[in-house]
Amino acid sequence: MKKLTPIIIIIAFVALGIGVYLGWQKAKPYLNPPKTPTPTAEELLKQKIKSLSDNEVFDYWNKTSATSTEIFYLSLDGRILKANEGEDEEISSKKIENLKQIKPSNDGSKILIESGTTASSSFEIFDLSTKVWQPLDANITAADFSPFEQKIIYLIQNNKTGSSDLAIKDLTSKSKQKTTTLMSFNQKDFDILWIDKDLVLLVQKPANQIKGEIWQINLKDKTFKLFASGNGLMLNWQKNKNQGLKAIISQNQLVLSLINKDGQEKALDFSAFPDKCNLTDSYQLYCALAISQSVPAQALNLPDDYLKKAVYFNDSIMKIDASSTPSSMEEILSSSNEAPIDVSKLRKINNSLLFINRFDNKLYSFDLES
Repeated sequence: MKKLTPIIIIIAFVALGIGVYLGWQKAKPYLNPPKTPTPTAEELLKQKIKSLSDNEVFDYWNKTSATSTEIFYLSLDGRILKANEGEDEEISSKKIENLKQIKPSNDGSKILIESGTTASSSFEIFDLSTKVWQPLDANITAADFSPFEQKIIYLIQNNKTGSSDLAIKDLTSKSKQKTTTLMSFNQKDFDILWIDKDLVLLVQKPANQIKGEIWQINLKDKTFKLFASGNGLMLNWQKNKNQGLKAIISQNQLVLSLINKDGQEKALDFSAFPDKCNLTDSYQLYCALAISQSVPAQALNLPDDYLKKAVYFNDSIMKIDASSTPSSMEEILSSSNEAPIDVSKLRKINNSLLFINRFDNKLYSFDLES
């Protein structure tokens, strides 16, 4: 028995060693957990941006109440949908062809839709609450909602005189939609914007080779004055800020400025199309600035190529303070070649920036608090 003792001891030590080794192997994953891969720039970009639409979007608007903000959009095939966390809700299945533009009422409860050909337009109002469509008169050439009341102002072709009549229609039920004609004039091919209680703008369509004009009409004293002019003239008026962003083309360069209801301007020291910017205060704004483009600058015919989608941009979104010169800028979202964004219709709604990406026509949201 004494001769076997060393062998038993050796076997015991070997067994103990094997047990320790196997135990260490089992514990190893817990002692050194696998590392999580560092997210790439593209993955981070996708995490910051959330898609809000199941469909391609023509334009969108928000309806805000005391308790919530709802986002609605008009799809490229002319249907009205509500953006939801899950599947979007179809509000109206009616399809509208040849869409031109939309304009929401001041509270977002109604939407004015313009469609048609280059030569003529048709206008309809859709009420989100009642889900009722209201077609407007056939000869209307331009229309807009009041910034304060349930009224619309419109230009209608007078077939007897050949001139345009400026009229206001009250949309409230009590008035039975009473219409009042204010004046007549010969200006044609203008859009109309109702910017203040007694002020409207007549806006020409932008084109590089045409010196566009914007005229202001005072509804109270029925007077006209030239509000702005310039080649390729574009205007993004924000009724809730009582001012807008104006751009012209000068020496083949896009020149951007702030403009108030009196026509007073402040030139900006950066370039962007007006619909790529959103004002949050007098001189505070968010803008999508191009870091690259699909066509060389010298070959561009702006704004025509932009409006016809003959050129695409890769944008970064900047938070800008334009109260001083030079403007202070903070980049808050940068796109990449792997996940490019070409921003249009940029708007700040609550604590998010919403925009349509021209690359895929989808509606996206960027959380400013993320």
